[in-house]
Amino acid sequence: MWHYQQFYLPYNFFSETEIFFNDKTIQPFFKYIKLLYTHGNYGVDFFFIISGYVFAHVYLIKKKITSGKEFFINRFARLYPLHLLTLLIVLFLQIYSQNFFNTSLVHTNNDLYHFILNFFFISGWGLEKGPSFNGPIWSVSLEIIIYFFFFFLLIKSKNFMLLKSIIIVFLLVLLRKTTNSNFLSNQISFNINIFNCGILFFTGVIVHFLNKKITNRKVFITFGLILLIFSLIGNFKILIFLPSVIIIFLNFENLINKKLRSLFNFLGNLTYGMYLWHLPLQIILMLLIKSNNLSFDLINSKFFFICYLALVFSVSIISYYYFEKKFRERLRFKY
Repeated sequence: MWHYQQFYLPYNFFSETEIFFNDKTIQPFFKYIKLLYTHGNYGVDFFFIISGYVFAHVYLIKKKITSGKEFFINRFARLYPLHLLTLLIVLFLQIYSQNFFNTSLVHTNNDLYHFILNFFFISGWGLEKGPSFNGPIWSVSLEIIIYFFFFFLLIKSKNFMLLKSIIIVFLLVLLRKTTNSNFLSNQISFNINIFNCGILFFTGVIVHFLNKKITNRKVFITFGLILLIFSLIGNFKILIFLPSVIIIFLNFENLINKKLRSLFNFLGNLTYGMYLWHLPLQIILMLLIKSNNLSFDLINSKFFFICYLALVFSVSIISYYYFEKKFRERLRFKY
């Protein structure tokens, strides 16, 4: 929803509508999903904290790991095949757009240097000059850094895991504040989002341990509600708001497991595909509209919006069952 703005200028150079200087209500169903259109970028932060929670559940509680090799092969097999496929598709689409229409679409930093960054999964580390190729992958590239800290500090050494997670979050908050200072911001070329990713990831780990330790559900949900209220008083505090939402949500875990478990599993399997496929599909739709001399007013229609979502959803289903899952199983079996 947040990236639907990429159908407009300055991302879609075929469009005549500049999304930042026009009324955003032109976007389909704006009245009903305004929050997603205007604050959907927080979805990445949700991704970070949920990842930490899930990793704690799988690797620290269930202990589904035997070695560093197994851990990192699991991560590689889950993430890299689809990343590489979508990277190559976007590369082809950008070459096509440049050759036939003399323009790039959505992102313009599509040179060899940025291709190398993307190829080695480091496109969000602060080495980049801006978004490039399949831009959303930047957030996943940050998590790769956090995986190393998670493995060596928590999986490799399982003593005082909750305490270590709290200390890590505290130190990362201090580092982020220091790096934000006027002095260091001029001395260091660094992506501040790395700190945000680490803070939220290990906050997710902390929430998981609290969920296990606080057995009284009334106490747990009260704690979540207090955090929620505190996050909304004064300036909005995303780093407190997100754990409060997760804590409140967890109080309905039994109900979800009984009624919605299969649905959540199904949708959960599609999230990575939806995240990586939506941008190349947007570019394809832009090129199709342009090539057929259709009006770009089409993107304002509810029909186009529904078709776009259905396309992303359908491709993600096919991608998961016939590409992601198969490659993941083969790589894990082979290595």
